[in-house]
Amino acid sequence: MDGADLIAAGARAIASLGPATSRLEADSQERADAARAVDRGHFTPEEDERVRAWFARYLTARSGLLETIDDLRPIIDGEGVDPATHLRAFAIAFTAACQLVRGGRFLVADFAAHKLVQRKLNEAEPRFRIPRKQYTAVRRALTSPVNAWRLHQALRFAEEHRADIDGLAGDPEMAVVLAHLREAEDALRVDVRHLVKARLRYRWHSIRRRRATAVQHVMFALAEGFGRVVADLRNPLHVKRLHGDARRALDELLQPGDVLVSRHDDAVSNLFLPGFWPHASLHVGTAAHRRQLGVAVDEERARRWSGPRRVLEARKDGVRFRALDDTLAVDAVAVIRPKLSRDQIARALSQAITHEGKLYNFDFDFFTADRLVCTEVVYRAYDGIGSLKFQLKRRGGRLTLSAEDILDMAVDDLGFEPVAVFGSESCHDTLVTGPETAAALASSYRSMQP
Repeated sequence: MDGADLIAAGARAIASLGPATSRLEADSQERADAARAVDRGHFTPEEDERVRAWFARYLTARSGLLETIDDLRPIIDGEGVDPATHLRAFAIAFTAACQLVRGGRFLVADFAAHKLVQRKLNEAEPRFRIPRKQYTAVRRALTSPVNAWRLHQALRFAEEHRADIDGLAGDPEMAVVLAHLREAEDALRVDVRHLVKARLRYRWHSIRRRRATAVQHVMFALAEGFGRVVADLRNPLHVKRLHGDARRALDELLQPGDVLVSRHDDAVSNLFLPGFWPHASLHVGTAAHRRQLGVAVDEERARRWSGPRRVLEARKDGVRFRALDDTLAVDAVAVIRPKLSRDQIARALSQAITHEGKLYNFDFDFFTADRLVCTEVVYRAYDGIGSLKFQLKRRGGRLTLSAEDILDMAVDDLGFEPVAVFGSESCHDTLVTGPETAAALASSYRSMQP
């Protein structure tokens, strides 16, 4: 993406992430669960489930904010960028940083102030792909002197250019960003004494919680000394495994209405969603397919649904038409196909595209129609079309639909059929199609389910 596209995507991400981070602080059920567990001395299974699901949502939102900053880094750090573009990129990244600090302080000072809750959040949770010590990692980043200095410099730049930043409010897209900035910016206004005390408290927490070898101590110091506000996001040298003949074969196999379920081995987006397959999108086809099927679409969306844009997909920047090459820049992918007539698929696609342009829902609430998660694009396209009916499952106290719930419908012959799978353990670098697909698909994730 060019600079303008990166800025637009960043602004949409903030519009999604801002309310999500605020609602995480307002979730009274999970806070009450933690308080009851502290009084009792342990978590019940139900409390454990809700608190873990809350922490997964927190980490997902945190990763989205980190990724937003990282996406804008080439503009902020680049040479020859015009001042107006630089200022817009800075305002978005600065807003994300403020929200990171605000969310981190809420986690450390309020939600997990007691060591019982800290221990719970430091446990690994394989279902959500959460490794051990995630609470400690957040606390370390929050109290890092290097991060604090960088954030102080960012705050000083923001103060020096306050009038110019406020002037961006004339742009409706940036006005939303500035509204979230005003809510979160005070989180950075912390005096030195508070920072020193927080760092000493973290050091004591670290000494109590870790038994590090001498080598680990050295690595910890190096990571601290050379750390960045954005860390451990992606491996820039990682090459996606889906390419070459397998990628071209998929292109030929795909039909309008197919569901793509995918995985990035080094992903930040959807990192804390459950299962081997965390992400889903809808292949809507080309403009020629649209005309052949007779899909109903307004003129504005028809202009955006053009050229290489063949997929309707929800990511942190919202529900957008995306190029197939972009969607298939993954390490693993499964394709399933609805068992519907052409007219029914046209009706489903006509329904789905009415959601194009909406924001991403980091609350993972299936009953809020103004913001969608990735699987909700598929759900709102097909639920009730023909015999297709999705069964939402309760996870962490709320009804959800995971990408693997959708795959279950294909493996169990419930309105979908498997078409292809690539990148799982049994077909690490091979595209499987035909009669063997269902077995290969089932083996890719069902052995990992509880």
